[in-house]
Amino acid sequence: MCWGVPAVVREISGDFAEIDYGDGVLRRVIIGISEEKLKKGDLVIVHAGVVISKLSYEDAFATAEMLRDIARTAGESYELLEHYERILRLSKEEEDEVR
Repeated sequence: MCWGVPAVVREISGDFAEIDYGDGVLRRVIIGISEEKLKKGDLVIVHAGVVISKLSYEDAFATAEMLRDIARTAGESYELLEHYERILRLSKEEEDEVR
């Protein structure tokens, strides 16, 4: 089992991408998927410094909604929910800049 973390693509250079996990720190990772072209603002799953899949905005939003419901039911705030909310916001900002 591996732990893949959602991130936003900020820049692309050849087989590498600069990604942001939502903390404002850019990290250089290897693009490990070839079946889908990546662009600035895309949501991706990163494991051990490698992009292993592309994540649709709709799927990330649905995950955030599920986490929000769990947090509301438990009466707590979850770090993972905050993470998803940050990357969704970053993705939208990148998309708006491209337009």
